[in-house]
Amino acid sequence: MMKSAFRLGASAIVCLSIFALAPQGKSQTYQGKELVKAELLADTNAIVLGKPFTVGLLLRMAPGWHTYWKFSGDAGLPTELKWKLPPGWKIGEIQWPIPLKTIDPGDIETYGYENEVLLMQEITPPQKIDDPSVRLSADANWLVCEKICIPGSATLQLELPKSATSEAANTELFARYRRLLPRTWPGSNVATVNWSRTGPDLRLKVMSETLGNYPTLDFFPLPEQGAVVGHPKIDSRNKNEVVLRIPIESSAKNLSSIGGLIVFSQQPNGDDRAAWQIASAPIVSATGTAPARGIFTFLLFGFLGGIILNLMPCVLPVISLKIFGFIQQAGQSRQKILRSGLAFTTGIFVWFIALALLLIVLKSVG
Repeated sequence: MMKSAFRLGASAIVCLSIFALAPQGKSQTYQGKELVKAELLADTNAIVLGKPFTVGLLLRMAPGWHTYWKFSGDAGLPTELKWKLPPGWKIGEIQWPIPLKTIDPGDIETYGYENEVLLMQEITPPQKIDDPSVRLSADANWLVCEKICIPGSATLQLELPKSATSEAANTELFARYRRLLPRTWPGSNVATVNWSRTGPDLRLKVMSETLGNYPTLDFFPLPEQGAVVGHPKIDSRNKNEVVLRIPIESSAKNLSSIGGLIVFSQQPNGDDRAAWQIASAPIVSATGTAPARGIFTFLLFGFLGGIILNLMPCVLPVISLKIFGFIQQAGQSRQKILRSGLAFTTGIFVWFIALALLLIVLKSVG
């Protein structure tokens, strides 16, 4: 419980830094350095009527900075891409490469990309295009983080000519990131999976001779909306069998499995990493019931997180100022001290309620 409270408090600091430290507007510079360079690319040199092709949002990050996967983990926000396509065009879902897992101070686990990432989508043009060329446009939004987090955005365009035939373009780049896409779950002759639930934890057992050849194995969760998961850990492993434990911190009572990736490689975050995509199973064995957590449990977590935050270096000077304030009030009347205390408490509540309302408004407007 103490660990969860600490992670909650540390994650809140990361999230608040987005608003407290990030410059306003679309600037992606920090201390004179360009943090992210965004570009739209296609795997073809021309558009053939009715023939699908792939486009990609290429993000190049400055060294030490990173953007996020579609499930960012304990902190961060995934990259978004909103297309402005002509009528009759169709766009597929973003194809997310296998991310890297990072562990920051405070036991904050996140999933994302460093240096460079290509987010691909399949586009299908209509059977009829009147113009000799087509200009495709998209609004990209991302969050790039190092010690602080800075939101970025750009309106990007890609122009391609119409033609009866086409040739491949940007071959090496697209091939490299296609190799990093998760694969569908293999047949039962290659790997089997079994879910079970014990109390608040899900257990995932995977049996596969293939995985025995890789010393590094992990599970990257993709929880449904409303489910809050802890950090997956390996409970046991032998040559062909691995059992992972996934703590469930908040979810529907009947949650029995979650989607995600089984990621394996020769070393953590290796360039050779591969992944099998696992979907949520509708029915599993349940050996226990997850205890419901009410409002008082979360208030306790918040209280413990607040106490732990007092140990942060940036908070210590504020504590000394408050102590000096108490010393100065030593000779004053009790009524004045009470009024000052009530004003201080009211100010804290008003500030955080206003911040919560601001976040709700921002989320509602997208």
